[in-house]
Amino acid sequence: MKRDDYLSWDEYFMGIALLSAQRSKDSNTQVGACIVNQEHKIVSVGYNGMPSGCNDDDMPWE
Repeated sequence: MKRDDYLSWDEYFMGIALLSAQRSKDSNTQVGACIVNQEHKIVSVGYNGMPSGCNDDDMPWE
């Protein structure tokens, strides 16, 4: 028998975005994102942080 208590697509992708947000070191915003195409395939995942190549220890988060 098929389960009927599984996550919807929206719940699944929002969960991935929330988990991604936990990677952010910004204590004020912690934003995560999950970009999905029409076939329910993840295209990209990300979070707010320093640009690539910048050391987050060199810049204050305040």
